Amino acid sequence: MDDNEQLLKSDIIDRHVRQNLNLSWLNFAVLFCATIIACVGLNMNSTAVVIGAMLISPIMDPIIGMGYGFGIRDTKLIRKAATVYFIELIVGLIAATIYFSLSPIKAASDQIIARTQPAIWDVLVAFFGGVAGIIGSAKKEPGNILPGVAIATALIPPLSTVGYGLSQLNWSIVFSAGYLFLINTFFIALATMLGTFVFNFRKKKAKAIPLKNQILIIVAAIVITIPSLISASTLVKQTYNQTQLTNFIDNELPGVYVVNKQIVDDKIKLVVIGSDINKTEVKSLDTKLNEYQLGQYKLQFQQLAKGNYLSVSDFKKYVDQEKTDSTQNNVNDNSKQNLLKFKQQLLKKYPDAIDKVYVGQLVAKDKTDEAIVLIKLNSKGESDQNGIKKYAENLAEKSNVNAEIHFTKE
Repeated sequence: MDDNEQLLKSDIIDRHVRQNLNLSWLNFAVLFCATIIACVGLNMNSTAVVIGAMLISPIMDPIIGMGYGFGIRDTKLIRKAATVYFIELIVGLIAATIYFSLSPIKAASDQIIARTQPAIWDVLVAFFGGVAGIIGSAKKEPGNILPGVAIATALIPPLSTVGYGLSQLNWSIVFSAGYLFLINTFFIALATMLGTFVFNFRKKKAKAIPLKNQILIIVAAIVITIPSLISASTLVKQTYNQTQLTNFIDNELPGVYVVNKQIVDDKIKLVVIGSDINKTEVKSLDTKLNEYQLGQYKLQFQQLAKGNYLSVSDFKKYVDQEKTDSTQNNVNDNSKQNLLKFKQQLLKKYPDAIDKVYVGQLVAKDKTDEAIVLIKLNSKGESDQNGIKKYAENLAEKSNVNAEIHFTKE
């Protein structure tokens, strides 16, 4: 890169950065709107709406401005960028807190929970997003780089999640989402500063960053990164343990249907339907955990049923039952549609033998389409229980329903 080309790029970045630092009520109004949109997306668990909020949010501009200001050692620019940043931060928090305080939906959605689990991958995304952002600013026409960076670094969703935590006085969510927002802010600014050096802007500004400041930046980066490394380590361990547990269940428990599985403290808690598991078998299974690198845990079983019989109360506890009201049904959920059709066909086939059919998908089904079908027979149907079960299993296969068939005496 020759000096003229380098100077041209420096002028382009300088112009883009300064133009985007606006102490204007219009800028803050846009951020307020973007925050409300993000809150709606988080509240309704809509990824598309959250992405839309990221695209229109201007909060990344002052972060890039601070990083660029440190890169060229422009104190006035740093102050202006920091001022815009903190005002936008306050506006965003106020908007989010107000929205979630007024929203009738108080439960934390998957989109909200996702912003409370920062890990080292968020550090990488923020850093390389900042690198891409400064490169995009060096182009006359940034194209889709800056919008892509805005989506990838995701600044407005964690800020909105902090507002949710404040509205519910849930300090765990406040600190977790706040930490994610801090990661994004710091590493976008750091990447921008380093990118500024790569473009060799120090020739325009005489002195480099003093050694003392460089050490402070490195220490800050390490301190901010450490919790994300711990979180990532925990997440990797949890994922590995869940995979090993799934393998253990598939290989060692072929005679039971596992409704729910959890690893809590030093115990593996399994809620099962099927063959009764006695204490001797539990001890034998405990020893086999070592083969799956789960030897530090002890098995704990909760038996819901013996054989095919299951109580209605246990069924209701562990499944998300179908509703006939169309306003409560997701018409786009094919698995639920198939399950409801299966129920109707079964009742049509045995109108004089079946009193009631309960159908439901597992609440803790880990994104699968596993379901349970509970059949209550009358006195006429009890004499043909095996035949009804065989028909139901064949019908489930034809209807593309992944379900366990059980009976109830209640």
